[in-house]
Amino acid sequence: MKIKAVEIQSLRLPVNRPHQMAIGTTHFQENVVVRLIAEDGSFGWGEAPHMVGHSQLGETPHTVRVVLRHKLVPAILGKSFMDREALTLALDRAVPGNGRAKGALLMAAYDLSGKALDTPVYNLMGGKVRDAIPLSWSLPIVETEKVVTEALQMVERGWRILKIKAGRSNGMDDVEVVRAVREAVGNEISLRVDVNQGYDLKTAYRVLQALEPYNLDFVEQPIHADNIEGMVELTRRSSIPIMADESVKSSIGQLAVLAKARAADAISIYIIGPGGPGNSKKMAAIVQTFNMRGYVGGALESIIGASAGLHLAASSPAIDLGCEMSGQYLLKEDLGKEMIPMKDGALVVPTAPGLGVDIDEEKLIKYREGDVETLSV
Repeated sequence: MKIKAVEIQSLRLPVNRPHQMAIGTTHFQENVVVRLIAEDGSFGWGEAPHMVGHSQLGETPHTVRVVLRHKLVPAILGKSFMDREALTLALDRAVPGNGRAKGALLMAAYDLSGKALDTPVYNLMGGKVRDAIPLSWSLPIVETEKVVTEALQMVERGWRILKIKAGRSNGMDDVEVVRAVREAVGNEISLRVDVNQGYDLKTAYRVLQALEPYNLDFVEQPIHADNIEGMVELTRRSSIPIMADESVKSSIGQLAVLAKARAADAISIYIIGPGGPGNSKKMAAIVQTFNMRGYVGGALESIIGASAGLHLAASSPAIDLGCEMSGQYLLKEDLGKEMIPMKDGALVVPTAPGLGVDIDEEKLIKYREGDVETLSV
């Protein structure tokens, strides 16, 4: 079955509260949504999310649309949506980089392939090893009292994992926030810290030592992504596990170099950043090979990307840390007709064919910016 047409549209989705991080603040979410349409009229969904207006790798909602229109969609029209590795090669030949734009198309190809075969996407990725994925909630960089208040609210709502955004200019202020949250929520709640590259190496050493009493799952990307030698030293010296995020966000090759250097204990894998679910699955295999741990990082995806992340996590043994597909709780309104069910602090993996999402197209119209572009054979 061949790809007959691709629809492209931009969305501007409001959020329940600003989400402050060391790399910027999300006041609204900008997602580019694609619909891959087959010859028989069946279709699959994909999306490229942008939390702070960009991907940290040069992509923006505008560049995604431009490269889809002029390079990527023409490279796959008329090809079989079932040949996902061939599609990946065609996209890579069309233009280097641009992982989110490519990932949106390949996510849609997975959705469409699953529907055509009447099976969930996780069966296209090796089958399930878990039925539900524990969910992590990210607490923004705001005043300590507000962080604690939100932490308690989320625990009351059923969350068992909280991630504290860090990277304040004085790293010891981050330690104070962690201390306050730990005292408030107790020892039964998992805590982790995400610095988003906010520290220099000396600050990272000092803060990691000060955080040792608070029983953290990990500290994520404490220093700049390019400082692999520094990541090696932190991983070797810290009693708290170190997670790499920005250091491996854009490619499988970056992960291979980092894993061989033992520059992290755990890896954040995105469903979209490395160029689509197939590449994300390959990253999970590397993580497993090097006896590391993984989780699926979040970019405030709608139900489309969140469901794709659930299929990746469900089919990957190494992705055993609570993941971040929490867009439906921070967005004022998600795109699905129904929310992904949450049970005991975990999202239930969809079992319907494809990604298992049922999109409310009235919401697409409500939050659409600009025109829908349709490119066809």
